[in-house]
Amino acid sequence: MSMHTTQEWAQSAHHNMYQAQRTHRKAMTQQDHSSRAHEEVMSDNMSMYNELHSSLDQKVKISQRLVEKLSHRAQSVENSLQHTRQTLQRLQDALVSKDPPLALCTWRLEQREKRPLREQVRDAVEVCLEVEKASLMDAQRRLKECIKKTQATINALQQKLEELRHDIQQKTQALSVDELCLRTTSRSLETVADRSSYLRSLRPSSRNLPPSSPRRPGGAQSARHEVAAQESFRNEVLRQKEALRLNQSAIHREEAAKELREEAQKLIQRMQRQTEEATKKSDKSMQERVNENQQMRRRLESELRETCSQIHMTKNTLQDTKTHIRSLEEPMELTNTCASWRKQRASKEHTVDPVSTTLLEHQMTLLKCHEDLKHHHQNEKSVLQELQEKKEQLKEDLRDKTSALHIDLNCLTHESVTCLQGKVVGPPCISRQRLPKAMKVDPTFVPNGSGVMMPLTAR
Repeated sequence: MSMHTTQEWAQSAHHNMYQAQRTHRKAMTQQDHSSRAHEEVMSDNMSMYNELHSSLDQKVKISQRLVEKLSHRAQSVENSLQHTRQTLQRLQDALVSKDPPLALCTWRLEQREKRPLREQVRDAVEVCLEVEKASLMDAQRRLKECIKKTQATINALQQKLEELRHDIQQKTQALSVDELCLRTTSRSLETVADRSSYLRSLRPSSRNLPPSSPRRPGGAQSARHEVAAQESFRNEVLRQKEALRLNQSAIHREEAAKELREEAQKLIQRMQRQTEEATKKSDKSMQERVNENQQMRRRLESELRETCSQIHMTKNTLQDTKTHIRSLEEPMELTNTCASWRKQRASKEHTVDPVSTTLLEHQMTLLKCHEDLKHHHQNEKSVLQELQEKKEQLKEDLRDKTSALHIDLNCLTHESVTCLQGKVVGPPCISRQRLPKAMKVDPTFVPNGSGVMMPLTAR
């Protein structure tokens, strides 16, 4: 026997169909929601893909510009560093080039200290040599200070170049990573776009869904996203500013190095002119002193010849005086004899007659003449002795001046030696061009060392 009625059977079927229809409507609604969600997901995904692609592309372009700019600056700094090193080498060469003239100047001062005491006067030569030595030492001091500054500048440029290379290396590595990400993102974007188009083509065309807009995080998530975006923007701006700051600081270092190079070049030229002028002035004053000494020697030689002539004449006069003194002996004996004989006259004839008076006057005259001649003889001997003393003094003075002349000629005939590997090869040596000129001044001059380099002692 049946348990349900026909009405219950029909109601049960209608109820099942109604429930099925409700489920159909619910399924269709869910399908619509799912389709809309699919569309929103694809739209959000495509939007984020585009945003990521744009961000990566912008980041790559900025990084490329920064790397290019920093690379250009690094090359410029490297060129500046090379030029500064060349300037440093020129400064060191200029410093070393001052050693030979300084050694020659010091050697000349030492040689002139060997002059006789009579000739050790503070003349123009000594003043010029002291000025030349002070000028050379001042040039060395200034060149050393400039070398120190140049070395500091080279170190600063080297440090800045290392900073640039390190930053370029980091940015290049980051750029390669971003380029890889950009290429991967581009391929993935194409794949996702193709898949999205394919999925849209499979969507039923019977239902038209409203267009979906990209979803944005809301609430706390949106605030966090905004903070993260601002922070990333600040980091990127800070990165670019840091690169620009590094580039600008490198520019300042290059400008300072350029100014230092120009200053160093001017210093080298100025010191070269200063030392050359001082050396020329010393040589000129020494040549003038040689000429002055030579003129004085000629005067001394002339005076010495005149003194010798006077000595010869005085000797002749002395001999004549002696002869005249001897010539008075005979008349004196004659008058004495006659006077003695006349005393033997008879008493009546023993009177003072004109003959006696004449004999007496003759005797008195002879005695006076003898005394005068003896006085002249003594004076002539004194004059002769004085002339001989003056002759010795003139000869001694002439020897001293000749010795001083030979010392000055010896200084003039020597020249400074060249440098080898930053060191003075040896002391001053004789110049083949200057020696003939010195021999013309005084043929008796013999250079000290006879062409061999002379010893140089510390002053």
